[in-house]
Formats: sequence, C-alpha cells, structure tokens
Amino acid sequence: MVRLAGEDRVIDLFKKLGFGSLDARVYMTLLLRGPLTISQLMGELEAYRPQLHDSLSRLMAKGFVEVNKGKPTLYRAVTPQVVLDTFKHEMQRLSEEAMTYMRELARYGDGSVSRGVWSLRSRVGLYRRYLSVISEAERDLFVSGSLRFVKHLARHLLSAQERGVLVYALAYTPLSKPISSESLGPLGKLNKVRVVASCDHFVIADSKVAVISYGKWRVMRCGERGLVVEEPLLIGYLERDFLRNWTLAKVIIDAEIPLPARFTFYGMAMLETKRLLSRGVRLSGEFEGIWVSSRKRDVVKGDIVDVVIDYTLGEIMHFVVKTREGLVRVGGPDARVEEFAAQNIIIRSLGSM
Repeated sequence: MVRLAGEDRVIDLFKKLGFGSLDARVYMTLLLRGPLTISQLMGELEAYRPQLHDSLSRLMAKGFVEVNKGKPTLYRAVTPQVVLDTFKHEMQRLSEEAMTYMRELARYGDGSVSRGVWSLRSRVGLYRRYLSVISEAERDLFVSGSLRFVKHLARHLLSAQERGVLVYALAYTPLSKPISSESLGPLGKLNKVRVVASCDHFVIADSKVAVISYGKWRVMRCGERGLVVEEPLLIGYLERDFLRNWTLAKVIIDAEIPLPARFTFYGMAMLETKRLLSRGVRLSGEFEGIWVSSRKRDVVKGDIVDVVIDYTLGEIMHFVVKTREGLVRVGGPDARVEEFAAQNIIIRSLGSM
C-alpha cells in the first residue's frame, strides 16, 4: 500500500479504539484499493491469511468493513465519517463511565482535607486547571492577569457569571494600549472589570483554591509552570492583594451586584456592601462562621447597619450587624478583635431607605 502522510495518525486512532496496527492498515488499504478479496489483501499487505481473517472479523464486528459473499468474497471499507463517529461515541462513553467511577472514588475517599501548594509542570495542564477551577466555582471568582490572559478565559468566566457566581476581572495591558469597554470583546459582558498597571496571573475560587502562573501569559506558552494553592493563609494573602489592586484600578465596567449576593471573601463583600449602603439600600446579612471567644460554629443573621474599614491602627474591617441580641461585629475568617469570624456571607436587600 502507498504510504501517505498522516497514516500514523490513523493507526493511533484505531489503537485508541482497541484495534491493532494491522487492522488500521487493512481498513486504509480497502479504502484506497477496495473492494478486495483476501488474496488481494495478502498481496497488498504481505500478511498471512489467518491474520487477515482475524483482522477483518474485528473490523466487521465494529462496522468498519462490509462484506459481499459472492464468488469471490469481497470486502470494502465504510466511509471515514463512520469511523470518526464511532470514535467520538466510544470516547464519550468511556469518558462518562470513567468520570462516574472517579467521582465515586473521590466520594468514598478517606475524607482528608486537601491543603498545601501543588506544582504544575505542564503548560496545558496549567491552563486546564484554570478552567476547572472556574467551572467549579460556586460563589465568587477573582481573576487577575494580562488582558490577553483574561480574554482566553472569557467564555468560561461568562458561564460562571450566568450560573450566579460573582466574577471580578482585573486586567493589565501596556500603557500604550489603554483598555476601553470597546476593546474588551467578550469580556464586555462581565459585570465587573477593572484595569491596573500590572498584576500577577491567578484565579481564586470560593476562597478555597487558587491557580497561579509563574510567568506572564506569553511566557507560560513557552512552558512555564504554575501552582495550585489550597492553603487558606496563602489564599488570604492573594485575596487581599487582589482587593488592594482592585481599589486602585481604573473602572471599566462596574454593574451593581445582583442580590442576594454570596461571598466567601469578606473584603470584597464589605466593599460592595459599603457601596450599596452609601446609595441608601437597606441590607441584611447572613454570616456563617465561628464566635471568636468560644470557637463555636454558628450563623449570625441581622440588618447591616454599618461597614467599618479602618487602616489607622492596622487593617480593621468588619460589618456591624443588628441582631435580636444586639450589635455584633463580624470580621473575616481570621478576625481577632471582632466578636464573630465569617467564612461565608450572604447579602440581601431590604429595600431603599
């Protein structure tokens, strides 16, 4: 058989379907020369009759080869589209079955909490990890990086926003190329976009996991690695760095957040709440966390009467919540001077003043 460019790709495809290289060559020979008899196939492929019988049986069982039982018996290949459709179907089925099994493994694992910092050595693996973190986010997403980097993630960020996740995108570009709402492309559909002079490349989801690139997006394409961070302390530093850059950045799109709004990062929750209160919106809050003095888990509910952000004596940030028992100061997960440390926050509207 004439050897054409791309033959190895076809053989690889057939192997993924459980066939051998001879099976792929039989199919390609019939596609090029067929219909053929077994004797003609023997001449084309220099293979033995029993080998070809076995190969043809496998191909016919899968529907890749048809037979005409005349005198002599002839074999012909079906169209390549049939092979491709079969491959797609098989891969989808195997993927679904494998995913079901792997989810069961995760479900019945030892239940240990995932912590630490994990290294990613693959550029493709790093990019896919960004996508998986975005797709698994449930409450809030913070994305930081070059405009090109953020644009690469745009479709996935919009999908997260559509399912109710609060998405905050912070981008930078050379000063000679200022960003406008017209230059954002699909990012223009996000509710929150700001521009900063420079920032690192990372994505944070639900204050649980962060994915960071060692280098800039253009460098990452040349093989730079990244990190997966699941350590709360480090994620807290990243979130505070994001908030600092966010408050200093130029606003491009700043739509009001839809209420009720769910946050895991208290800093952004305070910023948004303070903004709403200043506009005369009455708000209530539901704060899941622990009492600082007793370390007992609880949920604090009540009207939000104030948001305190004070840097004169260090970073003091907390909600002032009016509950049935009185006023409660609700800080972040590492609160010390406040009465309550919140880990998950829900902000609801009570109407306008």
